[in-house]
Amino acid sequence: MSIRLARLPLLAAALTLIAAPAPRAVAEDAAWLREEVFRRIDRGVAALRAGDPLAAEEDACWAYRRALNNHAAAWYCGRAALGARHFDLAIEALELAVELQPKHLGSGLDLGRAYLAAGDVNRARAAFFRLLGIRRDYSPAYVGLAQLAERTGDDERALELYAQAIEANPADAFARLRRGELHLRRGRIDDALADIREAARLRPDDAEIEIGLAQVLLRAGLLDEALGAARAALAISPASPVAHAVLAAVFARKGALVEAEEEARRALERHPVDPAPRLVLAEVLGRTGRLDEALAVLEHPDESVLTPDERAALERERARWSARRRQIAELTARVEAGEAGAAELLVLAEAELETGRAGRAVELARRAVEAGLPEPDLARRAARVLGRAGRLLEAERVLAPLVDAGVAGPVDLANLGVIRERTGDPDGAAEAYRQALAASPPRRVAIAARAGLARLAIDRGDADTAREQLEALLALGPPTDVAARARLALERLGRPVAAAPAEGEAP
Repeated sequence: MSIRLARLPLLAAALTLIAAPAPRAVAEDAAWLREEVFRRIDRGVAALRAGDPLAAEEDACWAYRRALNNHAAAWYCGRAALGARHFDLAIEALELAVELQPKHLGSGLDLGRAYLAAGDVNRARAAFFRLLGIRRDYSPAYVGLAQLAERTGDDERALELYAQAIEANPADAFARLRRGELHLRRGRIDDALADIREAARLRPDDAEIEIGLAQVLLRAGLLDEALGAARAALAISPASPVAHAVLAAVFARKGALVEAEEEARRALERHPVDPAPRLVLAEVLGRTGRLDEALAVLEHPDESVLTPDERAALERERARWSARRRQIAELTARVEAGEAGAAELLVLAEAELETGRAGRAVELARRAVEAGLPEPDLARRAARVLGRAGRLLEAERVLAPLVDAGVAGPVDLANLGVIRERTGDPDGAAEAYRQALAASPPRRVAIAARAGLARLAIDRGDADTAREQLEALLALGPPTDVAARARLALERLGRPVAAAPAEGEAP
């Protein structure tokens, strides 16, 4: 035997002595790991409650990878990964959670939701039906099946399933939330408000419910209420990127673009792959003239986590702002070369106004007026640009010749009423509104004219005329926000009215 071979047993023995920890050290390491696993799970749960899925994923999935037989670690890791849009990890962890505790309803439900989010309709359906096999009256399983029906385009079946969920558990706030969201998508704003307000009553301290309420109120045009609901969601879950994104959308709709940008950026910092704040931020950047930045924001870092509808929304906005940037560049070149007529000047003015350059828009509109507006439509467009830019007296001067020539339509007359009302000519405003109503206007114009006449009557203390106009406005079936303000005004005038459903497009 060679000296090298003779030494091998001794070397192996020495390595064994060096590598093997003492029994006490092993026990201490195991105890530390067990305590750390539970600490990380608790921290992950706290992050989920605060609305921060990425932080929750970091802790809960650390525990999941080190305690593969721990149901809580697998479940919370799956929930966090689902919120973070890491669908493969969510499914992996939740499948293990279900394997460890087959009758645990929460992990089974989240597994179905993960399948659905990943687009695996068949496995999602099987997961939800498996839950109903465990407990027939488990309302969240009906909600999951309803969302699956929505995904496959069967809204009527979805409504039936939501009704089954509510029948199984009338206190299921999330069933009402999801049904409200379906009503919202179908344009049934009053039904959506009824469902989601009931959900908020059932779960007053739930951030997800408040977010859903804010989204529906935003769609309904009830912006102050939407702002309150979004802020309530953030108070409950301060780290929630979704709540920041909804608050950004409300600010953008209210025209508070600085605040909208701040909230959208906060949402993206917390959840970079969420498309909702990207869309809001791109809108703000586009409306403030930063088109290159808007297009950069719309380039999503990982489109594999998006639904087809989300990808389509991003692509629509990219196409919109790309076309606007190209249009501005081309028309600016023609204007600078002296080749643009009144129509092209107004197209460029409208584009500049949309991108936040009101001063440039006014300059172009004035040049169009000076060049001559041979067609009534050009005068309307010039007046609209000037009015939206705050040059109300100039807008009135452009519209007045249409009225004198007898070619003003009901929209022109209603706009003239708004201008006169804002420039301190109540008698002229009332005359314009009455002329608009006499011209067989579209419903949205009639609503605007009735609202204008009601405001003027309230301002001069004529309560009877104000009530008459408000009641005529409500009879037209105005949008929810307009109807709410009209009812409130009637109550203040001493005539309470029932909150009957109101439908229709915003004027």
